[in-house]
Amino acid sequence: MWVLSAFAGVNLAMVAVIGVQMGADSPLYVDGARALLAGQPLEARQPSYLGYISIVAFAEWTGGGLIGLAVLQVAAATVAAAVVYAIAAALAGPFAGAVAVVMLTIDAHTNRWHAYVLSDSVYASMLVAAAWLAYRRRTQVAAAALLVAAALVRPEGWFVIPAVAIYWIWRDISRPALRLAALAGVAACCAVLVLVIAPRLSGNLQAVGPGEMLRSGQTIWDYDGWRLQMPEAPVVDAPGGSAGRAVAYAIQHPVNTVALMAARLGVHVVHVRPFYSLAHNLVIVLWLGPVYALGAYACWKLRRHDLVRWCLVVIATQALVVALTHADWDGRYLAHVLPLWYPLAACGVAIAGQRWRNLPPVAVTRG
Repeated sequence: MWVLSAFAGVNLAMVAVIGVQMGADSPLYVDGARALLAGQPLEARQPSYLGYISIVAFAEWTGGGLIGLAVLQVAAATVAAAVVYAIAAALAGPFAGAVAVVMLTIDAHTNRWHAYVLSDSVYASMLVAAAWLAYRRRTQVAAAALLVAAALVRPEGWFVIPAVAIYWIWRDISRPALRLAALAGVAACCAVLVLVIAPRLSGNLQAVGPGEMLRSGQTIWDYDGWRLQMPEAPVVDAPGGSAGRAVAYAIQHPVNTVALMAARLGVHVVHVRPFYSLAHNLVIVLWLGPVYALGAYACWKLRRHDLVRWCLVVIATQALVVALTHADWDGRYLAHVLPLWYPLAACGVAIAGQRWRNLPPVAVTRG
């Protein structure tokens, strides 16, 4: 298919032109891969990214090195682009599928992460693929396995697992009592994971410090310019470490906490940053404005479709991570979910085109 070939070609060319790039967290992954290959234990935040460190180690072990890693990331992204096509095509036909991949190809702000030694590219590819597999009834086992793998690549993936469990329970269990019992079990597992298991296993959770970031009013990681003023309160020694302290503070100051979470989401969605150039911010607005509008239009038109609702749930799980912690200074977190939004935006193009420009008819299927 020509759109997938174009996607792969554009991104391989980008890697060839700019070369392999290193981010702030790249040493964490590279050092972790070397430790893994040497049979040494992972330290500090590294266990939270075991999946991606294993991928880096595999690239090193095969002799491909970091350039091989970048090529592997482009290959995974191309598979994800095929999934983007499949989602849009399932909603509104092949034309929408092609438009979705074209949108994804054009988005250099998202595609640039394929050249970086960072976990974001692989995670975004896994997330869109897992979402598609979870929607399909015959691929639930594969979806579960891929979701666990994604959670090992980036901790944000753990938020999708309870969401997919609830989705499957709500979709496939019709008896109210059995459904309620299953939902209660999911809630109990989440509480144990957040307050008991995660603080002991995730060095990343303690490094991010959701309790401290909440008290300080921080919206963007490592940037103080857009902080919100939060009420002073004594530090409570709550179970669950920093996460427990965040819960305790939120209970004390619910209005301020909700306001901060909303501010973080606003920064996340708008995607502009005060330290970007005017031209950079303008390009972001001119691109994302129509993309958001087209996606919202399609969501309204296809609001009864189960696949649309599920895509929005997955996007919401990643937005919840931002609301609870912070927006990223370089906008990487939005790159995790844009591949799930582009099929919706492409459906908006297809539906609007059918109505006003006599484009191919939208072959909508009901989920």
